[in-house]
Amino acid sequence: MLRAVVICPDREQAQRLEAALITHGAVEIVRQVHEYPTRSQLERMVRTHAPRILFLSVASLPEALEVAKAAEVYQPGLEVVAFHEASHPSLLLELMRAGVREFLAAPFSPETLNDILARVAERVRRAPLPLETTDLVLCFLPAKAGVGATTVAVNLSMALAAQPQTRVLLADFDLNCGIVGFMLKLDATYSVIDAVERAGRLDDSVWQQLVCSTANLDVLPAGRVEVGFRVEPAPLLALLDFCRRHYKAICLDLSGNMEKHSLELMHESKWILLITTPELPALHLAREKLAFLRSLELDHRVKLVLNRAHKRMPVGIQEIERLLGHTVAATLPNDYAGVHKALEQGTHVDPSSELGRQFRAVARQFLPGLPDVGPPKRSFTEYFTLSPARRTVP
Repeated sequence: MLRAVVICPDREQAQRLEAALITHGAVEIVRQVHEYPTRSQLERMVRTHAPRILFLSVASLPEALEVAKAAEVYQPGLEVVAFHEASHPSLLLELMRAGVREFLAAPFSPETLNDILARVAERVRRAPLPLETTDLVLCFLPAKAGVGATTVAVNLSMALAAQPQTRVLLADFDLNCGIVGFMLKLDATYSVIDAVERAGRLDDSVWQQLVCSTANLDVLPAGRVEVGFRVEPAPLLALLDFCRRHYKAICLDLSGNMEKHSLELMHESKWILLITTPELPALHLAREKLAFLRSLELDHRVKLVLNRAHKRMPVGIQEIERLLGHTVAATLPNDYAGVHKALEQGTHVDPSSELGRQFRAVARQFLPGLPDVGPPKRSFTEYFTLSPARRTVP
């Protein structure tokens, strides 16, 4: 179905066009606007809704032509269908000069509408619209509860957002035990559940009410406990499509319980960060999860992250890799004091600490073209010379 935006100051005419499009059945109207938008409003509209057709009233020809020109700038290849009460040779000539190929005259007969949409559909098939979206979707999957996956998700999200021109979303999909909002001391009115429920009617203004923002990081907390709540695939994927058009990186904190919505998100992700600690119970469950992901043909997306590493680990890194049959992609040192201090302040760990530097190093794995904005990184072996912390993050 072709996504469409209708711009028409005449509400009655807009309703007649909408009725004709609904009867035809091949077009989904994702936004209806009753005034000619400014350039910035139009830019937000096409970025938010990703329409394939713009039905544009030419009741005010100068304003309509400005919109058509701006549409070509902000969304090259967007199909523009002009419409009005009647056609005139001079009107059609002006539209042709502006590059508008299609004109629909009232009363929007099914035959004419079918012909126009058939031509539009064929052009769409031959030249798919190049949308500016990101594929950098990261799922944070704990091997077991308590391995610090949310701590990793929060700090890596903030390390990504600290890089130039990098807008990041952190969404907490641990729907019953999510603590992202608590860790960042967010006073949130809405949650990720609210975002999913509104997925079909999101725009910039609604989105800014849903998220909590700090600099380049937007956060969707898990919200209140909703026992038995199910996230259906259709709105979940619609939400993710919306986010892909607005962020350079999307970080999704999962519960580890392998719910249906978690599996949907992992299938949509570029990387699955499987977080484990060096303790044997965590390693055992990490191996079980890897086997399960292998059965879904998702193991090639897994990056194994060893959290809370220290020099007295019961199992060495090589032995962990042999045990799990998977390479350790990143190792994060144990820093209970630093993590606890960050938790008290509702922020990331100290960027100048070894753990903070490691988070930036991991962030550069995903955005390799970005510079290191913090102090120089120490070598892998250096941080194992530090005295191990006596406690671990609960």
